[in-house]
Amino acid sequence: MAKNKGPRLVQCYHCRHRFEVGGRAQSTSCPGCNKPLIVEDLVIDKLKAGLIELRTCGSITVKKKGRIMADRIEAHGWIVCYGIIEAKKVVSGQTVVLAKSATYRGDLEAPAVEMALGAKVKPSQFAVPSDPLGLGDLGEEKLE
Repeated sequence: MAKNKGPRLVQCYHCRHRFEVGGRAQSTSCPGCNKPLIVEDLVIDKLKAGLIELRTCGSITVKKKGRIMADRIEAHGWIVCYGIIEAKKVVSGQTVVLAKSATYRGDLEAPAVEMALGAKVKPSQFAVPSDPLGLGDLGEEKLE
């Protein structure tokens, strides 16, 4: 995926305030509520367990050896899973992609889901609203 180096519009996942950050920013504080925010794309390549929340204004990629165990996962970009995601609830602002090596468990809200033949999905509730996080006017990055 090509990285945009210019400023970009993000939305705080605490108070939903919208503001601009530099294209290379990894974290910042929200000017609306002063709470810290992760704005970078996250790559999970090992076990991340016992998390209450994993949130980013960017995207999340779970590598084949990666595993996330959390109560809530929120990504304003896409989520791509080659490994394991176990969560009570996952919310994505863009497409969730489950590769053939993926194992997924948890309720999901995303505007689209792509699931490869062979992906394992444990009993979960999936909802496909057009814009679950109200991010429609922030612009959408395309997967390459």
